[in-house]
Amino acid sequence: MASGLALLALAVALSLMTAAAATGEARYDVSAYRYTDRPSAAAASARTLTVYVDHDFDATERERIGLALQQWNHVLNGFVRLRPVLLPADASDRAMAQLRRQGAWIVAKVDSRHPAACDRGALAMTVGNRGGGFVYVIADRFAVRDLTAVMLHEIGHVLGAGHDPQGHLMAPVYDGNNGHCIDRAAVSMVASAQRLPLGQLNWCVGPGLDGGRMSYR
Repeated sequence: MASGLALLALAVALSLMTAAAATGEARYDVSAYRYTDRPSAAAASARTLTVYVDHDFDATERERIGLALQQWNHVLNGFVRLRPVLLPADASDRAMAQLRRQGAWIVAKVDSRHPAACDRGALAMTVGNRGGGFVYVIADRFAVRDLTAVMLHEIGHVLGAGHDPQGHLMAPVYDGNNGHCIDRAAVSMVASAQRLPLGQLNWCVGPGLDGGRMSYR
């Protein structure tokens, strides 16, 4: 069986290769990007955050969402665990409201006609607080190949990170050649919001990541 880090390397490679596919250029040496691997926290101390995934996502889309959750779980290193669950196809509005009251997050697949899509430049919208909420994925605005990167960003919001104009993953505008793994700046914002020890978490390192920020030198 492949190790956790090997699977994470594959997840990063898949994300980075989609950027090259979008432009037709080999923009990244995917072997140059990796996650740190610090000793994990005791399992007993972990907080679990349940993430319900809309049944309307197909198997490929669910896999892409799963890759994003897998990377965040490695970053959170046992302090917080994101637990994906498939939302029942017949879940009522009342049932979803109950899930949210229980602190869950729901990843919903919508299109540009949905009220959450009022910002025409948005690819997704996260609405909620520490008590749970919704991630609305506006699926007709981008290709499936970009779904992992979009979800990495939105899960950052779920965990309390805001936008960082000088950042990588949490930059306010999505760039198909950026944001394909979780950099130190994003982890730092989440650590602050969740009151986690930054030095015991993991993050992505590699070319272009200068202390967690993009380097333009």
